[in-house]
Amino acid sequence: MKYDVIVMGSINMDMFVYVDDFPNYGENMLANNFETLAGGKGANQAVTIAKQGVKHTFLGAVGDDDFGIQMIKLLNEMNINTDSVIQKENTTTGTAVGIVDETGENTFMVLPGANAALTETDIQQALKDLDSKVFLLQMETSRASILEALKIAKNKGMYIILDPAPETGIFEEALAYADLVTPNRQEAEKLTGITINSVEDATKAAKEIAKLGVKNAIVKLGAEGSVVFESDKGAVNFVKANKVKAVNTTGAGDVFAGVLASLLSQEDIDLVEATEIASAGSALKVSRHGGHEAIPTKEEIINYRNE
Repeated sequence: MKYDVIVMGSINMDMFVYVDDFPNYGENMLANNFETLAGGKGANQAVTIAKQGVKHTFLGAVGDDDFGIQMIKLLNEMNINTDSVIQKENTTTGTAVGIVDETGENTFMVLPGANAALTETDIQQALKDLDSKVFLLQMETSRASILEALKIAKNKGMYIILDPAPETGIFEEALAYADLVTPNRQEAEKLTGITINSVEDATKAAKEIAKLGVKNAIVKLGAEGSVVFESDKGAVNFVKANKVKAVNTTGAGDVFAGVLASLLSQEDIDLVEATEIASAGSALKVSRHGGHEAIPTKEEIINYRNE
């Protein structure tokens, strides 16, 4: 089966606790709100891609528990093709507990569950009859599954976008397979050892990432914007961030990656313009409360950019 985008990645049930400020060690505090939402970087990116209207499928794993049943149902409700989502026996579904402060910043504790149980064999079977223009993945499943998926996608000639997140999952070997890597500030620092305090620092980091075998790099600096480096052209461009009031930054990078992958699979568009549109999508997401329902559609992004 041929798709525009295959996205592979984590599936989590996210539990959010909203507070005025992050607690200190050992401190007890009253929270303002609590909600349970479908999440995981892979699921977030898959929902984003579905909302851009491109032909896609999603490769991931859930456990044989209640959360797994709920996640499949929720993904299907978001029009995600879940034919390649694997249910792992005797395994729990990935779970994440997040704390969100009044500025929208967040910190997470994650139990990988089925995400870490994906095997090379699972990936080989899932991708055997699949192909796509673009292959998008992050680093929140098992190392073996990531490497196997990268090798297969490379052999099939797919354009590979690697979102090197979360920071704790990064390993350098994966970079050699990617056509484009999209780290945020912390991830770029881990990849290169360069402390990033400015656009100039981000540019240095992007060029160092290219030396690791990646043709193109986008270093995301949050509210400051993004640095786009295309090694083939020797071109460095800075894309300004869209100014919005952030209420929850969770999923900002996932929306960026999903919109970017969708654009690069569909249109004859240069990387800088695609980054501008992906940045707009990310800005819309962080300005809204909620999980997958807050991810913008293609039409919403177009209207926002035309305002």
